[in-house]
Amino acid sequence: MSSISKILVGFDGSKAGEKALDYAIGIAKRFGAKLYVLHVIEEGKIAIAPDSSMYPALIDTMERQGRDLLSKAVERAKSLSVEAEGLLEIGTDAADTIINVANNLNVDLIIVGSRGLKGLTRFLLGSVSEKVVRYANRPVLVVH
Repeated sequence: MSSISKILVGFDGSKAGEKALDYAIGIAKRFGAKLYVLHVIEEGKIAIAPDSSMYPALIDTMERQGRDLLSKAVERAKSLSVEAEGLLEIGTDAADTIINVANNLNVDLIIVGSRGLKGLTRFLLGSVSEKVVRYANRPVLVVH
């Protein structure tokens, strides 16, 4: 395995996201790598039209919640002596955003959690982790 100096972990605060974060912190610590913790707000999943008067307040609330999640995740990493930075992005698709950020930062490894969708649900919806694995041009670790 080549050297790992930068790791990106997708983090949404879910149980799978927490496990992915724990793995990312452990790997970053072992390799002395910088950890980027990314939280994506998916505009496409918001059920309110962008021209609705409620839309700005909803996005603002989601940004505050995202920053709070990131703050706690970064503090957890730093408490274990891992250099970490939180990133909040708003995008139409979480997987595309993860891949774009990974490319822009030129990370050595992407870590994502698996939600474990099964059967027809997975076929119809796809999943963030599957899409990242399929389209990323760098190693991806999916944590179950």
